[in-house]
Amino acid sequence: MNQKGSSVGMIFIGISILLSAIAQLLMKAGMLVLREENIILVFPPTFDEVVLLIPAMTWVFGGLVCYSVSVFCWMRALAQHELSLAYPLLSLSYALVYIGAVVWPRLNETVSITRIVGIFFIFLGVLVVARSGQKQV
Repeated sequence: MNQKGSSVGMIFIGISILLSAIAQLLMKAGMLVLREENIILVFPPTFDEVVLLIPAMTWVFGGLVCYSVSVFCWMRALAQHELSLAYPLLSLSYALVYIGAVVWPRLNETVSITRIVGIFFIFLGVLVVARSGQKQV
């Protein structure tokens, strides 16, 4: 594989990771709306329940769209990189979700030193895996 193909594949991995994290944050925001409104999901919902679900489902639908685009980017990335290199990079989405959940006031999650240490180890692991993908001299 040429260098350009490898670079494009890494761009698609990055986009997939970012969109996957955004999807999680959006779906969590939607579930918070349900909790705030004390809405219990039942099937089939009545018209009044559907109207109450619209704000929550807007967030969730946005998350599902992000996931869908993420999957297509991931497939493109897998066409250009070994799975043993690409898959561990997905763990970066865990770090992004934590950072997003702490920074986004809507989610209002707390900072924890234990979680920060865990995120550090994720980054360290990704660094090790990424370096293992480089050609050895």
